[in-house]
Amino acid sequence: MRHFGKEWLVLLASAIVASHLAISSAIAADLAPMPTKAIVSPAPVLNPWTFSATPYAWVTLMNGSTTVKGRTVDVDVGFSDLMDLVRQSEIPKDLMAFMGYFEARNGRLALFADVVYMKIGLNAGMARTVGTDDLGATVGASAGLKYQMVIAEMAAAYEVTHWGSSSVPGSGTAIDVFGGARGWWQTSDASLSAAGTVNIGDLTRNADGTLTASGTASWVDPLVGLRLRHQFAPGWNFVASGDVGGFGVGSKFSWQALAALNYDFYVHNGITWSGMAGYRALYVDYSKGSGLNQYEYNMTMHGPIIGLTARF
Repeated sequence: MRHFGKEWLVLLASAIVASHLAISSAIAADLAPMPTKAIVSPAPVLNPWTFSATPYAWVTLMNGSTTVKGRTVDVDVGFSDLMDLVRQSEIPKDLMAFMGYFEARNGRLALFADVVYMKIGLNAGMARTVGTDDLGATVGASAGLKYQMVIAEMAAAYEVTHWGSSSVPGSGTAIDVFGGARGWWQTSDASLSAAGTVNIGDLTRNADGTLTASGTASWVDPLVGLRLRHQFAPGWNFVASGDVGGFGVGSKFSWQALAALNYDFYVHNGITWSGMAGYRALYVDYSKGSGLNQYEYNMTMHGPIIGLTARF
């Protein structure tokens, strides 16, 4: 009996130890760390806006007339005249220009701005007086005309339609409507010979014996227009736009037309560089005052344009 009791105690102890090991293994299994999942970085947030900046040069030819203090000067500046000005003028005294275009686009919506600063001095061969002022008095022949002006345009455009071509990959055409405003500031100095002049009381006499009529004007025109954007192939695109404005709010009437071809030639650090070449024409008919207080600018400015665009 004693021997059986010892065996029974050994079996009982073995069972207790085995149970303890089983329970410990189960607890250890429950406490084992779960497999970790790889951390996924969030997708980068894409900026829906794209931007472009274009400094450009506009070879500005001029046809029309300017009236300063009632004295009207006809203006006719051709390409050869402009080249003569470049050769003969004291830059920046008589000839200077800064021009730039900026656009921001988000899907169908675009905002754009265009600024032109121009300073130009015309000689007597490019500016000719009509011969009499508004009071019928002779004012003498023109001895020259100097302009300094700023033209600033801001507008919003919306793409109303877009279509592509299945036969030419990467091509497509879009049409935008846009509306905004174009502001003008200019000052003009019309130089006249003193010979035969009657009404000279409001003119400035110069050391060389000529007289100068000076005037300044500023105004803002509302405008509306259409723009066509066509991509021939990747890297090649064409833009044509036209607008009308004024409507008696600022000027009596104004219009503008532009056609330009762009070519993407270089991409670096997320910036696409392209060259631009085209033709631009801008007309305005503005008048204020009457008699010897009249200021009028009735002019068509037109000529080729060339620029460099950075798009990002």
